[in-house]
Amino acid sequence: MKLLISVVLVLLALLLGGLLLAAGALLLNRLPWDQPPGAAARLVVYLGSNSAATDPASDFPELRPPRYDITPEALHAAAVQAVERLGWEVSAREEGERLLAAVIITPLLRFRDDVEIRAERGPAGGSLLTAHSASRVGRADFGANTRHLLDLFAMVDTIVAGNHRRGAD
Repeated sequence: MKLLISVVLVLLALLLGGLLLAAGALLLNRLPWDQPPGAAARLVVYLGSNSAATDPASDFPELRPPRYDITPEALHAAAVQAVERLGWEVSAREEGERLLAAVIITPLLRFRDDVEIRAERGPAGGSLLTAHSASRVGRADFGANTRHLLDLFAMVDTIVAGNHRRGAD
């Protein structure tokens, strides 16, 4: 009987530890819980997906490609600077395609996530920044890939200050 109680206590401790780790990761990622489509929908995505990508029709407003009033070439150069300032490791760079790939090492568990960034000509002028971030392992990223994209957009915004307008065309 004592062995059974010990096993149950160990399992409960592991479960509680896992829940605390997941909650810590969700808080560490500083996600926009109060934005549409709401906290419940966000939780389902953050616990059920290991990637995030820009999409003009995204239910998550922060994942719609930001539009900038600069050339795609200037936006690509800003993205390169942003990746360097964020301390991400550049893994591929195609200037002609305005494509940049980088590896991000997560702070908590040191996982490696891959991000691909492209500066595109916008359909209504200016440029769009499209990006995709994906975890190499696991089924849930606890919002880490969304956070990578938000950090990227914030840094690009700082670099091109005054020459952008958020949202998709």
